[in-house]
Amino acid sequence: MTETKANPVLKFFDDQKIHQIHEASLRILQEFGVLIEDADLRQELCDYGCDVDGDRVKFNPDLVDKAITNAKKHNRFTLVSRTGNKVEISTETVRSHSSNAIPDIIDLETGQCRRTNIDDVIATTRLMNQLDQLDTPCALVYPNDVPPQINHLKQAELVMRYSSKPVSACASNPDEAKYLVELFGVFNDSLDGNSIGTVGISPESPLRFPKKITDSMEMIISAGIPVDVLSAPLGGMSGPLTLAGGVAQVNAESLAFAVLSYLYNPETPFIYGPRLFYANMKTGCSIAGLPETGITSAVCAQLASYYGFISDLYGMCCTSCTCDSQSGYEKSINGLLAFLSGANWISGFGGLASLMVASYEQLVIDNEIYANLKKAAKGFEVNDDTLALHVLDSAIKGGMILANPHTIKYLKNGEVFIPKLGFDSVWSDWAKKGKKDIQAVARERAIELLKKDEQELEPLPADLDTEITKIIDRATAELVK
Repeated sequence: MTETKANPVLKFFDDQKIHQIHEASLRILQEFGVLIEDADLRQELCDYGCDVDGDRVKFNPDLVDKAITNAKKHNRFTLVSRTGNKVEISTETVRSHSSNAIPDIIDLETGQCRRTNIDDVIATTRLMNQLDQLDTPCALVYPNDVPPQINHLKQAELVMRYSSKPVSACASNPDEAKYLVELFGVFNDSLDGNSIGTVGISPESPLRFPKKITDSMEMIISAGIPVDVLSAPLGGMSGPLTLAGGVAQVNAESLAFAVLSYLYNPETPFIYGPRLFYANMKTGCSIAGLPETGITSAVCAQLASYYGFISDLYGMCCTSCTCDSQSGYEKSINGLLAFLSGANWISGFGGLASLMVASYEQLVIDNEIYANLKKAAKGFEVNDDTLALHVLDSAIKGGMILANPHTIKYLKNGEVFIPKLGFDSVWSDWAKKGKKDIQAVARERAIELLKKDEQELEPLPADLDTEITKIIDRATAELVK
């Protein structure tokens, strides 16, 4: 896959406004503080100059600055898959990853929405192997047939087993986190200091770091696994309804996470991954397809650039529950806003219904949407050759533009986008092909790609398979009661 460079051509705010949001976040951390349940961690923060008021820690701005400065030193790293595929991550690149742990899926055979299972984790991972625009898959769906005590661990195991690409995992409690560290270690020991993937951890909003979260953070970060803060307040529910207030809060929570990451292991790469969503205030349900998702992601991309952080943002989100026009325009608008603002990682592949329903067909469609976004964000070259005055001169003198070597050259190098999934001819041709809508075409492509991956992906070596199985068996025996 061709590396895509971050190209921040869109700025919602000037530097003064971005600095104003930063200052508001510092006030939140210094005046209101963050609830930290772990008494030992509170004392350590106190030793670093923070004020402690009961179970709340009021962060010293100088410590926040140290954490920001430190994170900038580690804003470039490499992920390596079990098959040797490498993905470079930095503030200069743009990467993509899927949604994660979605509880329902539209069945590929019946078209009906149902609960997800282990087979869906495996199948969607195999499908993602074949999507040329998707860099780092997560376990797209939540395997409902796995006990909750080991569910995140099982998700990580399955995606590591079946992905030919680097992966993203999640941790939410220390019991699973310690086994997740072991699982990563099985692969990372042979990767020359690189990692097979990242781990996302979510604090609670507003401004809460329960002990189970900080203990999980300590285990993952101490092990040197790149960590992604996934702060996700819901505007009007667990954060202010105003966009400025929500961004200031999610930024404050992310900066607090950066400080803790700095204390646990200053060498571990920190990824800035705010997820600010808004609700339908009539029902209280999160609706991820609103334009505010893209707008706040774009502003957070600016904040990440301001700090020198690698950003991981939701863009390709939708509220629509099926592969229709609504899902298309919601994903495209929100994804493009993040892309044009210089996001380094863009999430959302495969998700529908505000990330509550997954779809095999949508994975394939999102691959095409992302290709369009990448093309739109790239722009075009302006030089003597691309201005093509000599081509125009040749045509005026009787030559054929179609047969001109210049036309052939730029056709082959991708000057004009050629869809791999979408229809690109006329009505009569569409009629001859059966008048299939995009979902029908995507379904056929998904089935085709799944068969292809079954033929291509090599199984794990026997010794690696045995080691992984032992980890999962020990975790099951200890945690599933």
